Amino acid sequence: MGSLMKKTQQVEKNKRFLTLGVAGAGVAISVALTPIIGIPVLAAGAYFGWDWFKFRAKNGMRF
Repeated sequence: MGSLMKKTQQVEKNKRFLTLGVAGAGVAISVALTPIIGIPVLAAGAYFGWDWFKFRAKNGMRF
């Protein structure tokens, strides 16, 4: 049972860092280059954030 819990925690951690990385890249691109490219990347970060939130809610993890 401990192995399944560790795997779930690892998946959650990967989803969290993907969300933060993509959203951060979207903000950086919007500020440094152009919002035309940055806003779609930021939208992808928002989608990954929603996916991360659903994963945490489904698995009963505390916030």
